Amino acid sequence: MHDASAQDCRWFGREAQTAIGKHVASLQRIEHEASDRLKGLDSRPFESLRDEAKKVTTIIADPAALELEEGLERCRNATQPIRKLCAGAAQLLVDILDKHAASPKPDYDRPQYAGAIAECEKLMDLKPLKSAIRGTD
Repeated sequence: MHDASAQDCRWFGREAQTAIGKHVASLQRIEHEASDRLKGLDSRPFESLRDEAKKVTTIIADPAALELEEGLERCRNATQPIRKLCAGAAQLLVDILDKHAASPKPDYDRPQYAGAIAECEKLMDLKPLKSAIRGTD
């Protein structure tokens, strides 16, 4: 693995925000729709929402971009692995939606998901979503 250049370290956060910002916003939209579904306000099946979330997760978790991000561990100043953190939160949402598709009252760790997605939102400069999926709405 090559050393991360000062240029990579300085601009990485903005580049990651630009590259995946609209995809993280899509995750919020999907989560909002799933939250509405739990409240009886949306009729889209959880399977459909899960499949949409899977597509978005695949984009965020691009293997080549994640590998480049790993090189930033060598930066002199700590650089947050934005893609890795957001990809992990996205995968948690996929897993949660899969559980909702399989069971009317699924068991999952709401605080774990809420913390993971909140960290992603913070790194992306997005306002945290209030949602029944997180247990905050």
